Amino acid sequence: MNRIQSVVWSALGAAVAGALYGVGEAGAVWAEGRLWLPSPLPLALGAAVLGALIGLVPGALLGGITKRGASDGVVGAAVALGLFELTLLVTTDAPPFGEAPWWVGSPAALLGGVGLILGLGALFRRGPSAVRVALALGLALVNPLARWQQAPAHPAPTPGAKSVVIVTLDTTRADHLGVYGARTTTPTLARLAAEGVLYEAALAPIPVTGPSHTSLMTGLGPWSHGVLLNGIPAPAEHPTLAERLAAEGYRTGAFVSAYVLNHSIGLSRGFTTYDDDFSALKGSEALLGARLLAALSRNLNPDEVLERQGGATVDDAVAWLSEGDPSRPYLLWVHLFDPHGPYAPPAPYDTAYYEGDPRSPAHTSMAEATGVAAYLQDSLRGVTDAAWVVAQYDGEISYADAQLGRLLDAIDARADAGRTVVVVAGDHGESLGEHGVWFNHGDDLYDPSLHVPLIMRGAELPAGARVNEVVELIDVAPTIYALLGLSGPDDMDGRVLPPTGPASAQSARAIAFDREANLAARKAGQLSKPTHRMVGLRSPSALFVLREAKGFDDELYLGEPGPPLSPLPEVSALDALLAEPDGAATVEALRARAELLLGGDVERSAVELSAEEKARLEALGYLD
Repeated sequence: MNRIQSVVWSALGAAVAGALYGVGEAGAVWAEGRLWLPSPLPLALGAAVLGALIGLVPGALLGGITKRGASDGVVGAAVALGLFELTLLVTTDAPPFGEAPWWVGSPAALLGGVGLILGLGALFRRGPSAVRVALALGLALVNPLARWQQAPAHPAPTPGAKSVVIVTLDTTRADHLGVYGARTTTPTLARLAAEGVLYEAALAPIPVTGPSHTSLMTGLGPWSHGVLLNGIPAPAEHPTLAERLAAEGYRTGAFVSAYVLNHSIGLSRGFTTYDDDFSALKGSEALLGARLLAALSRNLNPDEVLERQGGATVDDAVAWLSEGDPSRPYLLWVHLFDPHGPYAPPAPYDTAYYEGDPRSPAHTSMAEATGVAAYLQDSLRGVTDAAWVVAQYDGEISYADAQLGRLLDAIDARADAGRTVVVVAGDHGESLGEHGVWFNHGDDLYDPSLHVPLIMRGAELPAGARVNEVVELIDVAPTIYALLGLSGPDDMDGRVLPPTGPASAQSARAIAFDREANLAARKAGQLSKPTHRMVGLRSPSALFVLREAKGFDDELYLGEPGPPLSPLPEVSALDALLAEPDGAATVEALRARAELLLGGDVERSAVELSAEEKARLEALGYLD
């Protein structure tokens, strides 16, 4: 066999081996059942083509060297696939500040693995062609076959059980929604509020997407479940709403719109379908070629925001709904990421709230915008008018509201619409210049980052009610359990929301890492990872912020008394209160309460207060 013939046959053999590998990967994705895939054929065909392309070149090169034809092409492809998989295994990032397996980043593991794969490849090149091909194909298919999983069995659901739909609006502050009195058009939310209960003063427990959703799904505050950063897995010892309802026989599906809620963070537990694949060919993100490209992209563009538009997410969610048995209750979670930056609403929402030239030199407002998140900077380059940026943010909210409308129409068209509880909530807000925080969130506990929309409809909830008490996002899970007549975990921090439950607490709790303090400590060589935290206690008329790091002052913001939430100034009144009689004792009582969220002394916070201290705390809205 001459060299050209050998290259051709080797390339064909390598392509076949790569195609089989790709089909094996596609089969693993299909068998896992996590993604919403109406048919396996498109993914299988795409995987076969991608696998063939990966194996083609190394197989052809080996065949050209050995002149032994198709069997060496199969061996070359198997070796190349093994080397690629090994590289991804060793270079895969650990969770933020988490413990990585010993082999991650290990040169010894990489060199040892390379030696083993090359040694097996050399071994497979000897002996009869049929044996070599069988061994090489066996090596190539080990990884895809190892990923095959059996779908879990489900018990029979209770007849007539209520279904639940949860829609989370990422980075959505309440005071930028029309239904809360803002200029932004939100007719779907207005319709939902007219048919259910709107909570005027709902607050998130943390301004970070992953941890906030973990709280929403567990009823625990971040101070209890311990997740304060994106990418940190939700602790398995805390059961999620999906796990509880799956145990009751519910059909469970989740459709998320951003990589930050990837199934690896643990919120997929209990969801039979957890659709977090944003690729054009659904399921291809699990294929070797796509994983290689994703790893390359993360290194070249670490600030890229991986997301899909809300319309695509709702398309899949509606398709999942249409395939369901109307007699079986379901839990559906749909996450819409659109209001998160970069703000790029589609037409007509991109021009709905702004006229003029946002890059005109006549504007100067963007000169004040400092500390803008890295993922936003490219989209804002050359923009001089901050009002345009806010208008784009509002446009994203209106677009998300329209997609919510499509989903709501599909829900209401079902035979079981009358026994479906619908919950719409923001996971956190967005600062748009308040307190000097521009187009960002995650590092402060002020209202723009924590005051979120919350609307619930269905079951025994009254239509058109508005609750002006301070409530917490961690109250959602306990309330859903109560509406379904189910018991939830005993350790939940949240309580059942009114009007289903009793009156809420008079203040909401929040926690986050203190970015300013942590950066200062890191610059001084004292820290290598976030450590210092801050805690917020928000009453209807005040916000107290306790900062854990020494040398960083606590803060107290005072507004006019009265629900639902008084607007607060941007200047702390802590020093003024400390200068008043009994002011120090009042601040000490607030600190004791806040320190409980940092693992503080319970007995210290339970010390009996004087009548004056009680009156002061009551005036600030902090006594239940």
